[in-house]
Parts: sequence; C-alpha cells; structure tokens
Amino acid sequence: MTVRARLAGWVAGVLPLLACPLPALAHGSMPGVNVFHAGFLHPFLAPAHAVGLAALALWVGGQGEARKGLVINALALGLLAGALGAGPLGDPGTDPLLLLLALVCSLMVALQWTGPAWWVGGVTFAMGAAVAMGSGDPAIGGVPRLNLLGGACIGAVILVGQIAFWIDELVGRHRLRPVRVAVRIASSWMSAISLLLFTLSVR
Repeated sequence: MTVRARLAGWVAGVLPLLACPLPALAHGSMPGVNVFHAGFLHPFLAPAHAVGLAALALWVGGQGEARKGLVINALALGLLAGALGAGPLGDPGTDPLLLLLALVCSLMVALQWTGPAWWVGGVTFAMGAAVAMGSGDPAIGGVPRLNLLGGACIGAVILVGQIAFWIDELVGRHRLRPVRVAVRIASSWMSAISLLLFTLSVR
C-alpha cells in the first residue's frame, strides 16, 4: 500500500469520528463555560449539527471561486433567519432536518455533483436556518439567549469556513488526488452515519 493510499484511508477514517462527538458533551453542563461559549461550542459538539455542517462544508468546498459569494450569503441569511425564528419557536427539534440535509450533501460529494446555483443556495440556507433554530435553549431568555444564538452562529461559520477552505485549497486549487479520494470516502461514510442518525432521530 502506498503512502498516499494510507493517508487517504486514515483521513477517511478520522473525519467521520470527529464529526460524531458524544451527545453528552453537546447537551451536558460544561463547568466554566459561559452562555456565549456554550453557543459557540454547540455546532461542534451536537452530533446532528456537527455532521450537517461538516457535510455541507465538504460539498460547498468544491463549488469553486465563482460560487463563494453565493454560499457565504446563503449561510449568513440562513443563520440569521434561524436565529430570528428561534425566539418565537423555541427549540422545534431540527435534528431530523439537519441529518437529512447532511445525507443529501454527503451523497452529492460522493457522486461529485455540485448542482445548480439555486440548489446550492437553497440547501445552504436551509442548513444555516436549521442550525441556528436548533441552537436556542427555551430555558434561556433575554440577552443571554442572544449571546447563545450569536455564539452558535459564529461557531457554525467557523466550522464550515475552515473545512470548505481546505477542501477548496487542496482539491480545487492544488488538485491533490489523495485528498480528493479521501474526501469522497469520508463523504460516503458520512452519508451512512447521517442515515443511521436520521433513522434513530425519527423513531
């Protein structure tokens, strides 16, 4: 087995594990963490949010330079809409939607299908809205709730932005074949994880 093949297999095995942290870390108490930081960590620690955003990042990272503005605007508007909707709706339970969107994104990566611009914008907007809406704690109100939602939105942007940046840099610009193979393998694993978690979430 070549070094490139080993690297591809290692990355493909590690990425899905990083995207599936323990639920207890996402919803349990974290001593020493204030409301803003709890919101910031939520997209990284809540399984449905982490899987959904990681799958979205793998997909939008391959959209190319021409669609960066579309992706950024759609994600920002989605997060804003979700944060505004989280006020009157509380926490409507968006995990099934997030996991369904994650399944769609990961399958599109595995199939190497970028999709038309309206589809990219719509899926990105829906993911952002679902993440923000599912990050609000109904037990927290007022300014602390705004801090919680603000932290969650910033965390979501950083998670998607970092993964998408490196996908674009390594696959889009430098065209590293081992990384491209690793991304496709990781997206296949992520689609299986998304389908499993989606089935469990709707039972």
